[in-house]
Amino acid sequence: MRKWLEKYAGSTRFWVLVLVSVYLGYALYFAIYGLQFSLQLTSDHYVYGLVTKNPWWWIVLYYGSEGVAGSVAIVLRAFAGIFAFYAAFLWWREKDSAVPAIRKNVGRVLLLEAGFFLALIPSIIAAFAYNLTSEYLFYFDHTPEHILLYGTAIPCLAIVLVVPPLLLKLRATIKRQAPVQTIVKWSCLTGVAYLFVVFWFNYTMLWAATMVPYPRAYEVYGLNFLLQPTNFLSFSVTVFGLFALAATALAIALPAIKKPVSPLNLTRVGAVMVAFGGYFLFNTLYYTLTGGYEAHPSVWYEVIGPLHNPNLWGLAFIFVGVPLIIQGKLRLFRLKS
Repeated sequence: MRKWLEKYAGSTRFWVLVLVSVYLGYALYFAIYGLQFSLQLTSDHYVYGLVTKNPWWWIVLYYGSEGVAGSVAIVLRAFAGIFAFYAAFLWWREKDSAVPAIRKNVGRVLLLEAGFFLALIPSIIAAFAYNLTSEYLFYFDHTPEHILLYGTAIPCLAIVLVVPPLLLKLRATIKRQAPVQTIVKWSCLTGVAYLFVVFWFNYTMLWAATMVPYPRAYEVYGLNFLLQPTNFLSFSVTVFGLFALAATALAIALPAIKKPVSPLNLTRVGAVMVAFGGYFLFNTLYYTLTGGYEAHPSVWYEVIGPLHNPNLWGLAFIFVGVPLIIQGKLRLFRLKS
């Protein structure tokens, strides 16, 4: 039994490759889907006719954010996925002998991922402009202003201010071949920032956007939508559950962030990964079993749909978390024996 567990736990590198493969697959899917959307947008005469009735600056912002910047972002993440897959493959097959090549490719991934988030800036500007102007602007059939404020402007601004600097700092740390403890420290800070900002705060603000009156939602929005049992469960898991998960991750990472540095508890790290992947599994089941967007047209159902959620690759963290838990248990067993 022990030999079987050691063999299974030793496959962590393989499961990291699986995780990165899912990340790459989603990145490629959204690159293809997004580029098709951008091309369709530029050739949509109906939309063009409505947008061109607005001031010139809105025409620039609308097509610049929805077409150009959006396309740049998804292409950058697709290339990040390719380099990430190559780095994970080398780590799995070549082990530590490929560290220089792995370090080089991870640096590329971090740079491209930072670029992915920085490409959100035109969308942030457009969302704030849409809210601040007195003009009656066209944005997907005149979406209510506060949906863009809560769903795009505020959360994306927080992401851009927090995440890219940490990604670039981590890249610089890896590039200058800093000690492992320093790299672990900045990796932990970046991972915790993702949990708090990219996921918890972003999704919480999307729930705020879901509360905005929206005629296309068949008059089911706000408290009428929130207080439906399944919706309230998803709300609670997101707003309270994700926050608790992020806070737990911070508590686990603190020993590796503080000086002097202490090793991470692999069992607890694995448990956080499993819980994080479980969050996406829960929302996918919730979305599917309740009828999806067609049954519940709303901001929340739109963003968590399997074909519209670019973060759904996070579900694959389950595959890495379970081997880490086993590895942590084995390490503890060895220390006691």
